[in-house]
Amino acid sequence: MASAEYREFLERVKEYSILEQAAGVLTWDERTCMRPGSAPDRANQNAVLCGIMHERLTSKEMGRLIRSLKKQELSADGAVILREVERKWRLASAVPGDLVREITRTQSLATNAWARARAESRFELLEPWLKKTIDLKFKVVEHVGYEDRPYDALLDEYEPYAKSKDIDAVFARLKKKLIPLAARILNEPGLDGSVPGGKYPVSGQSAFVASLVTDMGFDMSRGRVDVSAHPFTSGACRDVRITVRYDEADPSYVVFPAMHEAGHALYEQGFLEKYYYTPLAAGVSMGIHESQSRLWENMVGRGRPFWDCYYPKFRQAFPAFKKVPVEDFYRHVNAVKRSYIRTDADEVTYNLHIMLRYDVERALFDGKLKTKEVPSYWNELFEKYLGIPVPDDARGCLQDIHWAAGDFGYFPTYTLGNLNAAQLWAAMKRQEPGMEESIAAGNLDAPLKWLRQNVHRHGKRYDAATLIKKVTGEAMSEDYFIRYIKEKYGELYGIKL
Repeated sequence: MASAEYREFLERVKEYSILEQAAGVLTWDERTCMRPGSAPDRANQNAVLCGIMHERLTSKEMGRLIRSLKKQELSADGAVILREVERKWRLASAVPGDLVREITRTQSLATNAWARARAESRFELLEPWLKKTIDLKFKVVEHVGYEDRPYDALLDEYEPYAKSKDIDAVFARLKKKLIPLAARILNEPGLDGSVPGGKYPVSGQSAFVASLVTDMGFDMSRGRVDVSAHPFTSGACRDVRITVRYDEADPSYVVFPAMHEAGHALYEQGFLEKYYYTPLAAGVSMGIHESQSRLWENMVGRGRPFWDCYYPKFRQAFPAFKKVPVEDFYRHVNAVKRSYIRTDADEVTYNLHIMLRYDVERALFDGKLKTKEVPSYWNELFEKYLGIPVPDDARGCLQDIHWAAGDFGYFPTYTLGNLNAAQLWAAMKRQEPGMEESIAAGNLDAPLKWLRQNVHRHGKRYDAATLIKKVTGEAMSEDYFIRYIKEKYGELYGIKL
């Protein structure tokens, strides 16, 4: 039987988790329907709530319970929960509460400034807030500490135990293989299929999206789909929310953000209920979380088996596409081209967008780049990686909300997610030989069942590296992603890659 101290510990962990969820709802509201004039009040609300959360997590009582439980013999579940809460407690305890509140308030105001700056394509509207956010992040780094580079402390927040030197090594290997491969594909004649002209109202598209994510397994009784400038997923347990954005000229545009965010949401809805409000009902890392979204978006959603099954439903929703053969539509949704916007990028060039952002973040936190220099540095790198000049700030360094929100260290996890997704997809097909046939037959429960069994149910029981090795039998490798790209696009273009 669990000790009284352990039961008290779990109650405190649950209370903190509920406060986190409440903070998430405020953020969701801020990014979906809150009016710009409400930003100062929301900044204060966020600051107060995060201050309360910090006080609860770093309280003397929590410290006492953690120290006492470390001396007790706990169950396997209890040991994991204690390990993860202690890690969070240790990192939070290093940062003063006043600094937490100041960062939260600043990030809330900065995201509001970002929305205006992006709409007007004027980096100078964000720059003062970006500088302040980075200065505050440096203060956090000083309190938390690091072994090698300041950036490591930021990366650890999203990819626990990872170091920038490890990311450097992975990215260096990936660049060596991907850049010439992408160049070869980009130099081939255009693959894009045509989209019937006309206007596709958002009302029809939103109905299709609701049906699509429900077919994927997203429980709409415990979640919802809304619109935001930057698609995201928020929430946990019984309240998971996703957002998308629409293009009235092309209804296929929304399919992939929807499947991407639903992939995140399915992970959140896939944790075992008995572990709710504990680390055993939380994602391992953002690199693993992104593997779930990218697997659904790309390996499933951009795969031919999926469209062999789902294209009739798409045509029914958008009758103009009855004139477009599935082969042409498949080429359209897998077109490879140089593009400005990361979230619109194809599978082949997407990681080049991430490498650019990683280079900018490293330069900022290595002290080699000032905030006012970000646009010119971004534009220089973009032309180097993607081969086209950046026309304006909105399609350049202002396109993502992450830096305004203080999410430095997040971007590398997108590429880690792509690599993990390809490796998990290979393991899934190897362990379930009829997987693609099941998808073609309309059984989207098949991939979800495999992910529930092999990834979702574990929560934070294993770290990211251990989980990938346990599930796939090997350490994470970029080779699975490169092989996936070669096989898929070699077949699409009819060339040997």
